[in-house]
Amino acid sequence: MDQVRELMRGVKLFKDLSDEELTPFLTIIRRNRFADKNMIFMHDAPITHVYFVASGKVKVFRNDFAGKEQIICVKQKNDMFPHVGFFRQGNYPAHAQAIEDTILFSISIRDFEEVLIANPHLSIKLFRVLGDQIVDLQQRLEEMALRSTNERILLLLLRLSETHCSENKEGWNKVNTHFTNMDLANMIGTTRESVNRMISLLKKEDAVKLIDGKYFIHPNRVRDKLYK
Repeated sequence: MDQVRELMRGVKLFKDLSDEELTPFLTIIRRNRFADKNMIFMHDAPITHVYFVASGKVKVFRNDFAGKEQIICVKQKNDMFPHVGFFRQGNYPAHAQAIEDTILFSISIRDFEEVLIANPHLSIKLFRVLGDQIVDLQQRLEEMALRSTNERILLLLLRLSETHCSENKEGWNKVNTHFTNMDLANMIGTTRESVNRMISLLKKEDAVKLIDGKYFIHPNRVRDKLYK
């Protein structure tokens, strides 16, 4: 139970809840294990559960009309998905697949709603957190609509340096998740060739480097490139 409480403490949705307010959720959360490459849910299947990553990584993606994979995000420890699950009836908005051996905790929509009905004051706190996440999604949509391809690549690298990196020495952040240039392109709806060109330029300017298949990002230098 302590492990589950610690996990939920790290999830943004529950960050403002007291120990007492967390307790009802601890009774309805369930542990799930998914092997590498296993599907967690399929796009357009009815939403039944929301998931929280305890360990491992999960790729959330869709396929376009031509069958090309479009990566929406990669979820890691303490991340929740899908964000729409608790407050929207309907179907899952994308596929979700484990990309390494992964342990998830899940809460069923029905159980979650029963907790909120019994504790209505919790809804206000949870909606405030979701409001912050909506702002983040709006910013990403603005990037897609208003930024050039090169700017979107730079912004993606900066975002990865915050969400998927561990601090290294001398200003370099190591990306803990393995991403190919095709993965990066799919995340922002561009081509691998565009990403290849920008990464090559950033390597020459010593803002990005690749060591043993892992990216190292120098966020200050990438940011300087963005705002030149």
